[in-house]
Amino acid sequence: MIYLRQIFNLHPASPRTRDAFCQITEERFLPALNDRGTRLIAAWFSHAEWFSQIEHVLAFESLADFEQYRAELVGTGGLAGSFKELAALAFERREELVEDLGAIPTSALESGLQDCAASPAGVFSYAILEVSPGRMAAFRALLEMAGGSLPILACWTDVAGNPDRVIDLWKGDPGGAAFAPSNEMTDAFFAPLREIAPRERLIRLHPLPYSPLQ
Repeated sequence: MIYLRQIFNLHPASPRTRDAFCQITEERFLPALNDRGTRLIAAWFSHAEWFSQIEHVLAFESLADFEQYRAELVGTGGLAGSFKELAALAFERREELVEDLGAIPTSALESGLQDCAASPAGVFSYAILEVSPGRMAAFRALLEMAGGSLPILACWTDVAGNPDRVIDLWKGDPGGAAFAPSNEMTDAFFAPLREIAPRERLIRLHPLPYSPLQ
């Protein structure tokens, strides 16, 4: 499974523009997406880079399926037309293609989708880590060992681009806690992690109304 992160920086960046974006997505883009059998995994907004930056996460079974989707985006059908409407509301957009690193089973994301349908989480987070060159195998082993005890739904790495970047998708807001001194528990968690991945940033993600992950 591969995932496409569609990122839109709105113009003007306002709640009204965000509402217009949601309306086009729900009324035209999602139906066209469903018609071609592509799954929307998540849709959220954040303020880490720009106010109300919107992201869609789409799932594809293969690169061939993704390439066919890209071809349809420049066509004349409903998918192309609705996507052009969305793009017109953004002064900038970019796309990132990622795949599972393998440290977190794909069943974790499917379970998360089911759990959030029954009991919404309300907020999610990206933990974006820079792994030291040549240490990706060690990072994967560390996450495989600890991941089962953490609310991590997915762990992605770039299909092409930065070979040392990892994106962990967390259920909840691990960066939202108030200040507290370090202790034996935090030392035990962070010491081996920072030896392998010394840099990390957290982005809080707020689900949009039509997001399957809520």
